[in-house]
Amino acid sequence: MKKIKILIEGIGGIGGLLAASLIKNNHYVSLVTNNEKITNAIKSEGVKVKSPQGTVQFYTDVYTKLEELKGNKYDIIMLLMKANGVMNAARQSIEYLEKDGYMISFQNGIVEDELLEILGHDKLISGIIGFGGTMVRPGVYNKTSNGSIHIGELTGEITDRLNVLKEILDPVDEVVITDNIRGALWSKLAINATINGMGVLTGQTLGEMLKNRKNRDIFLNIYREVIDTAIANGIVPERITADPMLLYKPIDAGRFTSFKKDMIIKIVARKHKNIKSSSLQSIERGRKTEVDYINGYVIKQAEKYSINVDYNKKLVEMVHEIEEGKRKILAENTNDI
Repeated sequence: MKKIKILIEGIGGIGGLLAASLIKNNHYVSLVTNNEKITNAIKSEGVKVKSPQGTVQFYTDVYTKLEELKGNKYDIIMLLMKANGVMNAARQSIEYLEKDGYMISFQNGIVEDELLEILGHDKLISGIIGFGGTMVRPGVYNKTSNGSIHIGELTGEITDRLNVLKEILDPVDEVVITDNIRGALWSKLAINATINGMGVLTGQTLGEMLKNRKNRDIFLNIYREVIDTAIANGIVPERITADPMLLYKPIDAGRFTSFKKDMIIKIVARKHKNIKSSSLQSIERGRKTEVDYINGYVIKQAEKYSINVDYNKKLVEMVHEIEEGKRKILAENTNDI
């Protein structure tokens, strides 16, 4: 395989881990951070990944802004910034693509509809990263959970470039090529709609948050609304790490089903107890969340079919209150849902 030039934009928790793995496996990788502190840290000490086995570091070209690339062209541009900045990044990045190059979107929310208007199908692949990561401090990263990477064409085709991309990403983690990437996007959206917003409200990790029975009920209700909306829109939710219906509790669930779903979510919480909401991390860094592209996207899609998404609406309202300084981050916030 020829030496493929890769540009990664957005070097937060996931972007940093992805960058480290690709650099480790000898790919030609450049980074754009959009954050001078992260740029300076990586220039000085490399991309550092901490684990129980110790800390490893990897060096590569790193820039703060796109214009610093000075005419460089890339075969693949990976977009890992927050959803609220991805459209602007895509527009600005087009000039840095090789003629046959493309971008791959790795966002928590669903931005593909808007990206297609900018890039078209020939310049866009959609992707999902299932593992979790946190930026401990600028340029230093922890992997918080394991998970596979799903990639797919929004047309549903299985193309040669997907196979090439899989070969590039295989050393990072297990890669799944799917002909139903929209179904995979919605399955991840259901998880993000719960973890991200509730994490902002409570300030807690997943394990801490879901010790509370009321929080587990809220989690399952938010999740149900997302899945109901996906199905109403003709989407078949796709398995990512588990059957997406495993956490689905029907609105008319009886006592046995409710008990079973509560037990499942307890197991999930124990297994992934250290996951920290990426939206909470954004708030802690003084930034806006992606709530409008996660729960907000669900609300817009639900309106088409008059699906009740009151839990998602309340969550969006409360997250905006926190962003605007009208509400504090407190574990007790979920009492208002």
